Amino acid sequence: MNPATFISLSTVRLLCGSAGVSTSVGTGFFYVGEFDVSEGKAQVPLIFTNKHVVAGCEEIKMTLTVRQPSAEIGEIVVAPGDIHRNVLIPGCQQRMLLHPDPQVDLCAFFIGDIMSDIESAGQQLRNTFLNASFLVPDDERKNIRPIEPVMMIGYPSGLWDEQNNRPLARRGSTASHPFLKWNGKVEFVIDAACFPGSSGSPVFLFEDLMFRTKDNAYTPGTKAQLLGILASGPLYTSEGKLIQKDIPTATSIVPVVQTMMNLGNVVHASALGDIITMVKEASIAGKSFPKAIT
Repeated sequence: MNPATFISLSTVRLLCGSAGVSTSVGTGFFYVGEFDVSEGKAQVPLIFTNKHVVAGCEEIKMTLTVRQPSAEIGEIVVAPGDIHRNVLIPGCQQRMLLHPDPQVDLCAFFIGDIMSDIESAGQQLRNTFLNASFLVPDDERKNIRPIEPVMMIGYPSGLWDEQNNRPLARRGSTASHPFLKWNGKVEFVIDAACFPGSSGSPVFLFEDLMFRTKDNAYTPGTKAQLLGILASGPLYTSEGKLIQKDIPTATSIVPVVQTMMNLGNVVHASALGDIITMVKEASIAGKSFPKAIT
């Protein structure tokens, strides 16, 4: 599978709210947390997103696509026999792990029970899971420049291909160095169209046709490496005169409109490791939570 296809399958649309009413929409991405245990290597399936996406909500709704294990996931992704399953996660805060730094807008929640249900039904999840191998290796970090091409996968303004359960991909570039702390925060800035609903989107260093190797040479192919997670973006306000054409009125209204600047603040991917440490502690402690409903 091409890396472009792989990362396009890594996300899920999250509807968050309470008592059946969704009040926010955001992006989550699938990730396998790996850590050492006495029996060997543990692997825990997770979904990462932003704290503000799930803040105050009691439940999360998402749509997962499954198919038979024998069905190949090709570059076109969609295939006959795909089944869209609506999943409700009640009491979601009980399975949530929030990054310990209040200034780092990142969290993750467990989905092991959901994966078990899918496998018990004799099906496989169509989505792909990121893991630590998608992070930029230490010996390649020296080659990363302040201006790099990036690809962001998510659901801007909640938009998605509902029929095929597919996200949208947005191109952009880094606006600050992806390994430096922007204004002292564990963030960097990208120049890309960032909208509500894109919160939680994974942001990849994306090189197509030709990509750089660890020796800083070029080779044909495609490479995608996880740089971070979109969290927020600056706004500016613009004032204008509101004109009502159908019903003449002498009243002049001057609205203040908030507009996105096409800049986004991205949490460094290194912050994932802090939550994986929490996953290990919670797993060893036997953390429990209400079962998801499909």
